[in-house]
Amino acid sequence: MSKDIEYIIKHLPPDTASVSLRLSGDSENLALVRRVIDASLNHLSISAALLNDLKLATTEACTNVIRHAYKFDTSKFYDVEFQITDELLSVELLYCDPGFDPNKIPTPDLTKMNEGGLGVFIIRNTMDYVKYTTDPETGNVSLRMVKLLNTAPKSTEA
Repeated sequence: MSKDIEYIIKHLPPDTASVSLRLSGDSENLALVRRVIDASLNHLSISAALLNDLKLATTEACTNVIRHAYKFDTSKFYDVEFQITDELLSVELLYCDPGFDPNKIPTPDLTKMNEGGLGVFIIRNTMDYVKYTTDPETGNVSLRMVKLLNTAPKSTEA
């Protein structure tokens, strides 16, 4: 399935809606991210549960950047790029985190409920495609998350 999603991403139609945000490492920006998702998907007939899942996964990804990569340093910035079609939502986070290795993210022990440590688990279990790309030389990280929506635009007929 991941190869299919990679193909879809590379061949998005020219009329794909895109939204780009450049955000500081301030957790107050998380509300803006959630509002952008709401506004971007408003024209589609998706369930409230799916919409909440998408906001949760994206917020968790942003929170990980703010907390772990930037340690709440509001002088550091990251980019969030949304691509929206009737069929999918693609979210890409671009940030700097030298030494980050996505292969070293531990799988949480769900029998012991600790505060924190579930963000990547939530992302991987909510989204259809999750891929980290890192550049060890620059410390740049890209996190691409895609959710297939399998929906159609809302009817505008009265």
